[in-house]
Amino acid sequence: MFKRIKMTKPKLKVDKSIAVVGSSASLKKSNYSQEIDKHKEVVRFNRAPVKGFEEYVGKFTTLRVVNNHVFDNIDITSKGFSNQPKNFVKDLRNEKILYIGPDIGPWHRRKSNTDNSNRLHLFDYSKISNLKDIFDIKSRNNLQIGTIFICICILSGLKPKLYGFDLEPIPRTHYFEDRPSSINDSIHTIEQEMKLLKDFKEKGLIFVR
Repeated sequence: MFKRIKMTKPKLKVDKSIAVVGSSASLKKSNYSQEIDKHKEVVRFNRAPVKGFEEYVGKFTTLRVVNNHVFDNIDITSKGFSNQPKNFVKDLRNEKILYIGPDIGPWHRRKSNTDNSNRLHLFDYSKISNLKDIFDIKSRNNLQIGTIFICICILSGLKPKLYGFDLEPIPRTHYFEDRPSSINDSIHTIEQEMKLLKDFKEKGLIFVR
């Protein structure tokens, strides 16, 4: 059964059997790959790869949710990130992609940013204040795209199952690379977003593995 995801255009439909796979290195200590693959919908973020990590993260992706620099094919290796191929989005074929970002510029460049075989969707960022009000999010900072996507899933009547999301205030990690320790996360309110997800879990709005 499909649900239409609110605040997206053109309207995005996803299956109710949905696994939302984060990028935490904790996935490499788990054994969730087969469980993830049992879902009809598997969502991944930005350039998080599957190839070479199937035993930890599963084998397929039905929806890729990306932020501005990934959708714009920006090279971030100079900032110390590894395993972040510049043209990741440009090289995708026959994929469903949701762009979430406060900058509409990358979306206007979508014909050059992506292959025309991909199905593209846009989160209506003009609704971000409404989303924060609905979930009583006080932060003025940009929310992480994972948090935004989980919120719009809940708003649309879905109960997503989360994998690879850290809900405790520990250093951020990625399962596929060494994340630079010098990166400043001040544009987000990580601990507040973790608390939000913990609240969702306690209220039974999401499953967390």
